[in-house]
Amino acid sequence: MRLFIPREHARVDDLNASLEAVLANNGVSPAIQGDVRLIVEELASNAIEHGDLARVEAEEHELCVDIAIREHLLTLEFRESGAPFNPLEQPPPDLDADILDRPTGGLGLHLVRQVSEQASYQRVGNYNVVRLTLRIPTEETGP
Repeated sequence: MRLFIPREHARVDDLNASLEAVLANNGVSPAIQGDVRLIVEELASNAIEHGDLARVEAEEHELCVDIAIREHLLTLEFRESGAPFNPLEQPPPDLDADILDRPTGGLGLHLVRQVSEQASYQRVGNYNVVRLTLRIPTEETGP
């Protein structure tokens, strides 16, 4: 399934609602739905906040999310036309530092990496493509 939204914060909730409906219809647990919500909010917000819209054509100002469920794996692929940016290369936050001393940012991407079984980034033409895979627990494998 492929979903497109304009790169606007107001549309991220619409994207999440659509994805949650698809996941629920496919029997994906609320826990995994929560992980997907976290991933979508983080990656979509980063694309909206940090994407360089001045360098792309108007018709390319969309965020595309592909979702696939095969066997016990859920794959999300985000494609957006912003400036080259690999979120997976961002350093992890210093979780041992006092919260008042920590720089802003980085925790969301850290959590995305933690809930993903596999994560990859590619620059394809004018697009950033981030692919994440999550394992869907079964009764045999547990959470």
